[in-house]
Amino acid sequence: MSGTAGIEYCHNEEFVGECYDGDVILMTSALYGRMAVGRCVKTDFGFVGCYKDVISELHERCTGRAYCSVRVPDTELDNTDPCHVDLKSYLQATYICIAGHYSPSVNCKLIIMRYSH
Repeated sequence: MSGTAGIEYCHNEEFVGECYDGDVILMTSALYGRMAVGRCVKTDFGFVGCYKDVISELHERCTGRAYCSVRVPDTELDNTDPCHVDLKSYLQATYICIAGHYSPSVNCKLIIMRYSH
């Protein structure tokens, strides 16, 4: 298995999930907002710590596929209203690559439940 761990995707950046050799993406975490001061949020003006768990949105777009991308900002993720509308949010996402194949008719939640047990 390979993957990405704890990576921040700031404003005007792009999350890219990619697997090779017949493996597919399994999203393991996804938060959208202003989680902490760091690479994407330089200064805490009192608006840090607001975020939404957007794993279901990223599962829908990425899990079970060999490739996916999400550009920040993202309209669907912004609609989760993680922080004040005037603040720039960023994405923090992780995934692993697992053996499998993409099937649009398969429920991703079922795949994840089977994988995690």
